[in-house]
Amino acid sequence: MKLGAAALLGVSASKFIPVRNDEPYFTAPLLWHGSRSFKRMAFTYDDCYLLNKMQALEVLLNEYPEFKVTFFPVGQKLLHLEEQDSGIWKRLVERGHEIGYHTFDHVNLGIMSPAAALMDYDKWYAALTQVLGREYNVRFVRPPYDVISYTMDVLCQERGLVATLFSIGGGGEPDIVTRAIQKGKGGDIVQMHIRTQDYNSSVQVYPWLRENKWELVTMSKLYDDYLREQVNPEGCDVEAGSSLMRTCLE
Repeated sequence: MKLGAAALLGVSASKFIPVRNDEPYFTAPLLWHGSRSFKRMAFTYDDCYLLNKMQALEVLLNEYPEFKVTFFPVGQKLLHLEEQDSGIWKRLVERGHEIGYHTFDHVNLGIMSPAAALMDYDKWYAALTQVLGREYNVRFVRPPYDVISYTMDVLCQERGLVATLFSIGGGGEPDIVTRAIQKGKGGDIVQMHIRTQDYNSSVQVYPWLRENKWELVTMSKLYDDYLREQVNPEGCDVEAGSSLMRTCLE
């Protein structure tokens, strides 16, 4: 049996809840962590308020070209950082990093109407296309304040988004964060923010991750691995390339 990209997209767009569904009214895909079968983590960086820390993290990531991360910037900072450092978002995307939705100005989606949330997403997406100069396939939403709500469920269904929470929180002193990550498991999603503490945590833990042969991957990679595993977890090999084809033994 072969399962191509179209089939995976169909699974992704269905009411398939990848890992956990504690909210009975939430029917869109809701991700807390990825497949435990691979030695991979997804580092995610929320808000993106501080230009100097974004620039410092960009330099750090360039030292680890095999590491790919996902940013969840608010829309205001998409525009403001672009004004301050033209091309910063293009550079990150061109180097294989990913961008997800985090509202335009860090509003709690749980207190918004579905119509207002859809308008907010479209405003954020317009800012993203402006700074990138092109359309971009947004797959993930990280809700501000980590609130799971009916409004976010509608937003995910209407805009084809996967709600993304996390299994390791990135807050705290770098030594504490590093110890938590060193105890992590394959498939963990690590929540960070663009701030001094979390930048210092990244500086501290990246060498350990490389030395111990951990992969840092985008949310898309983590999620697609999980979808492949769920569709047919036994007797399958992933082919080379980016076609998402999967060959399974009879």
